[in-house]
Amino acid sequence: MLNLYGMLARMASVPTPDWQPFRLSEDHTLLEAPRPLHTRDGIGDRLRAAAFAEVQAEAAFFWAAENYSDAAPELKDCWRRLALEERKHRNWLLSRMAELEIAVAERPVSDMLWHSLIRCGSARDFCHYMAGAEERGRRAGERFQQRLGDVDQTTAEIFGRIAREELGHIAMAYRF
Repeated sequence: MLNLYGMLARMASVPTPDWQPFRLSEDHTLLEAPRPLHTRDGIGDRLRAAAFAEVQAEAAFFWAAENYSDAAPELKDCWRRLALEERKHRNWLLSRMAELEIAVAERPVSDMLWHSLIRCGSARDFCHYMAGAEERGRRAGERFQQRLGDVDQTTAEIFGRIAREELGHIAMAYRF
């Protein structure tokens, strides 16, 4: 029970980042389902969701590097490097949205990933939770690459490139 109280106290003291230009869901309920993948709007929904996941991961890696006293200096340095990788991925996704003239704030997003990550009670827990999130993102990226290949080759390749780079992030999490 002590760990739960410590986790809740930490969450209460962690300010939520400014998620601009994304539009956060106000009530944190389930979001609208993504539109069909073979449409411009559906591609935009996937790009937006992936970009926002990258933003949350970047913020969480930087936050973890500053807040987990049980993390070795080598791990903290690794987290900072991974945060920059997440930023790079976000920029690829947002650039593609701009090319397709898809508004980032058109549909709301949820920051539940961020809140889940900052709830982790230790550096080890954070690594494992982040590895799971990265793995889910990697699998989604591979699926989008396959399914978008005939519809939008440029976007498909971006998702594929990110999925391949996520393998390194997952390996790092388990190394520590």
